[in-house]
Amino acid sequence: MTRLLVTGAAGRVAGQLMPGLRDRFDLRLMDRVPGNAGSGVLVGELTDRRLLDEAVAGVDAVVHLAGNPDPEAAWQELREPNVEGFAALLAACHRRGVRRVVFASSVHAMGAYEGRRRWPIDPAWPPAPCCSYGATKAFDEALARVYDYQTDLALIGLRMGLCAPRASAAEAAAGWLRPADLQRIVVGALEADTKFGVYHAVSWPSRRRWDIDATIRDLGYQPDRDGEPEPAGAPLSTCSRGGAPDQPVA
Repeated sequence: MTRLLVTGAAGRVAGQLMPGLRDRFDLRLMDRVPGNAGSGVLVGELTDRRLLDEAVAGVDAVVHLAGNPDPEAAWQELREPNVEGFAALLAACHRRGVRRVVFASSVHAMGAYEGRRRWPIDPAWPPAPCCSYGATKAFDEALARVYDYQTDLALIGLRMGLCAPRASAAEAAAGWLRPADLQRIVVGALEADTKFGVYHAVSWPSRRRWDIDATIRDLGYQPDRDGEPEPAGAPLSTCSRGGAPDQPVA
């Protein structure tokens, strides 16, 4: 595997991931805006079929980070970037013979378990999103299963926690993914001998709430076990209960 497309390349998560990819892969970058990703970035929407075919042509694998990451966004703000964009990407990958897609899901796809403190959360449980954003990620996981069943495309979904260099003790317990661990998990997902899977992608301090045994076993993940913040104060939930969604998700 040599050529890798990264979508959402100008985003915050990509900025933390890129140092772990540059020396291992020949990168092609795509984003809806140029941002800070540097020169040579393909700029446009995932729903632009011509641009998407250009982006995936000749690549071995895709790391898909693009989308609206706001858990409080309204459904109409999430549907195109998170649902239609992902569907278009998978269709293009199938047309162009891409071998593997590693895509960013979120702990919010399982946020109802977290909100009810059903810890540790087993990645094999059915998705239980806590918000419209989480529902888009659960849809992406389901669509990936369709492609796994119907095609030869390998797909790995990563339910990422808060991607940040530092976290408070409460944030670290609730679901946190530090940059070095993000890089390890994504590289493991790209190189693992696994055709399909959806895995919790969090750092070691979050393990009591998010079971990462499968991530360690299947993706060769070796989390950084040093410097674990000591939990303090009231437990923090990544997904607290609020009002009903502003629009039906169906």
